[in-house]
Amino acid sequence: MAFNDVIPNFIINEILDQIRKEPKQIHFDEDVFFPCFYIDIKNVVSCNEAFQYIKASGGGKSGTISKDVDHPAFAALREHLGREGFIEIERGWRNGDRVIKPFYLNDVFFDKGKKFVCASAMKYTLESGKVW
Repeated sequence: MAFNDVIPNFIINEILDQIRKEPKQIHFDEDVFFPCFYIDIKNVVSCNEAFQYIKASGGGKSGTISKDVDHPAFAALREHLGREGFIEIERGWRNGDRVIKPFYLNDVFFDKGKKFVCASAMKYTLESGKVW
């Protein structure tokens, strides 16, 4: 009997025996097969970071200063992509990061020159598949 009525079983068995005897590492060319990264979508959000202040003299007004920051898991992914040379991180303003080496994130393709946005905007990007 033949596999799929095309390849005789004895040939398949010979190929499998050869692979078992001499396993080889498979290398994918990054020019053809771009690296894939994954992050759980629940971590693709912004978190509120808040600080309360009181005047040192004890008098006067006190208050709260708050800002949105990327979820720590997303921030770690962003830093990793920057270290590995996939994105150029812009620290001067939000949503200024640019892709400098193509890759996939959660099955969405990020080509060279495209934006790598903050976590809150990235959630829409990953859900819609639209990369700016």
